[in-house]
This record gives sequence, C-alpha cells and structure tokens, in this order.
Amino acid sequence: MLLKSSLRSSEAVRLAIVTIVSGFLALAPAVSAGQSSSIITFDGPGAGTGSDQGTSATGMNSKGTIVGTVTSNNRKTYGFIRQTNGNMTKVIYPGAQYTSVYGINDSGTIVGSYSGPHDQVFLRTADGKFTSFVPSNTQFLEGFTFIDNLGNVAGTILTTYDFFECYVRTSEGTITLFAGPLGFDCEVTGIDNGTVTGFYGAPTGYYAGYLRAPDGTFTVFLANVQVAEVYVNKGGSSAGAFNFPGGSGSMEGFVRATDGVLDYFTVPGSVPLNVRGINDNGAVAGFWATDLEFNSGAHGFQRFADGTISTFDAPGAGAGFFQGTFPYAINNAGAIAGTVVDSSNVSHGFLLTQ
Repeated sequence: MLLKSSLRSSEAVRLAIVTIVSGFLALAPAVSAGQSSSIITFDGPGAGTGSDQGTSATGMNSKGTIVGTVTSNNRKTYGFIRQTNGNMTKVIYPGAQYTSVYGINDSGTIVGSYSGPHDQVFLRTADGKFTSFVPSNTQFLEGFTFIDNLGNVAGTILTTYDFFECYVRTSEGTITLFAGPLGFDCEVTGIDNGTVTGFYGAPTGYYAGYLRAPDGTFTVFLANVQVAEVYVNKGGSSAGAFNFPGGSGSMEGFVRATDGVLDYFTVPGSVPLNVRGINDNGAVAGFWATDLEFNSGAHGFQRFADGTISTFDAPGAGAGFFQGTFPYAINNAGAIAGTVVDSSNVSHGFLLTQ
C-alpha cells in the first residue's frame, strides 16, 4: 500500500465526513460464525516450514483453481497452481532468481513477476507459454499485478521519477500509464472486464477511489476520505475499504452500486477491515482484526449480497502478531481462497467452500 501518513486533515472536515457517512449507515448487519461452510488448508510443493516461509495463496478463478507463491526452506520463491483435485504445479519463470504469482483468469492464464537482471511482469498461459513485459520508466514493480478474463493486466510501478503510477496492458499488448485526474500517486487494486480499480491522491489531498473504464474515462468517489482498496465485478459494482483522515485509523467497508449509491458496512468489533474482492453476485470477502497492529491476529469475513456477514478462521490460524486468516480471492460460487499464518509464523493456503 502507499504511505498516507504525511497527508493532512482538519477535525472540521472529519466531522463533516462523519455526518455524511452516518446518514448512509444501515442497521448493523447480522453476523454469524461461518456455518454451512467447509475450510481446508494446503501447502504448495516444497513449501518451507520455518518462520516467514510456506505457502501464500493470492488468486483463484471461477473454476476454483488457486494460485500463489511458495517460500522454500532456503527462502527461494516460486509460484504454484493448485487444481480443484488438489494437484499442484510449480511455476518458475525460465532463468529467474525469484518468481511470484498473483492471479489467474478463467482461461488459466496466470500473472506474476520475476527477478533477474531486471524485475518483469509475466503471463503464463494454461499450456505453459510465457510472455514478459515491463512498463516504461519503471524503477520497481509495486504490489500485486491483476488479470481479468479478457486477458487485460493492470498494476502499479514506482517510476524512475520516484512517484507511483498505474498501468493497464491490453490483451493485444498495448501498455498505458495513468494517474488519477489532477492528482498524485496511483495504485491499482483490481481489474475486471477492462475496468481498472484502485485509489490515488486526489486534489482534495486525500486518497480517493477510482474506476477507470477501458476508454480511459474515470469515475472518482469518496474523495474526502482515505480509500485503501477498490475491487470491481463484471457487472460494475465495486467494493473496498476506507478510513477517516485524522481519525483513529479504523477502517470501514463499502459496496458501491453501478448507479453510484454507496452502502457502508463493518464487522462488529473490527478495527481495521480490509476488503479483498467482490464476486459477480455481490458477495464480498476480506479480513479484519480487533486492533490496528494485528497483535491478536486476523480473521476472515464474507459479506453476502443481502448484507449479512459471516466470519471465520481457517484451521491452525495463529492469534499473534500478523498471524491468522487472510482471504485474498472470492469467486462466483462463493468459494474463498487465501493464506493462513499459524502460531509459528508459517504460512499455508486455505480454501473455504459453501
């Protein structure tokens, strides 16, 4: 995530925002403990068993194929693909020192990055063919890279001019760099059907959410709060999280309908709440904790289309600093994939099915 600690805000602005948002807050959603669901955990091939090693699952398609990154005992990283029958395939970009995998679309094309003489983004088709690229003026690749079912890719770079910029690469290979309207810094958090989502430093001085359509048209929203992530589904509904500038740092979730109407939500007892995806049915997944520093671990949640919320913990989840359950993807069947960190700080993949 981009650092936002240097942004300034006034208490008067915050109070105005609280008044506006409070008008939209609905009754507290019903919360249940993940009944009628099943959770399994798994490890990628050769996953390490020491602290800060193991399996990180970060992507899943509508078929239930899961991808992510393994850190081995010698701290090398490489990608994996987990089929629905549990079979695993290693993904190593040819000649790379380190390989990371972030996402997969329904045709089986995965997206990731690798390090060699220079860091590059790569695509790997279902039949194992690799393509790599890097946007112009890239100093470093920043965060995850995302892919949609059309083969479009989007991500974030730190430019050679030392500011963050977003990019989108079409399935034909055309790369476009962009930032938000009249703003500064930019980060991508998702792409679907060619529409890129994320947040950027808006002229208000806060980090606003945005949708960038395939024709380059921007829709900007929540320009007076600190937006932390935005995800979009095929129908154009989006979801994400935000906090109040100058406040305690506590984060809330939102769902934005295609007509722009915002519906806010939280998990009772949560302080930070992070959203990690919205499926085509409007269900949202993410994680939450009871303190800002995640000293007591993280927990998963799913917000269903009717507004009810289910919380869950993957088997073996630790309850210490940045341990616990971290969902990263939700598909149209309501399956959720992610990473669980145990009490020894070893990571494992998990899959929740309804």
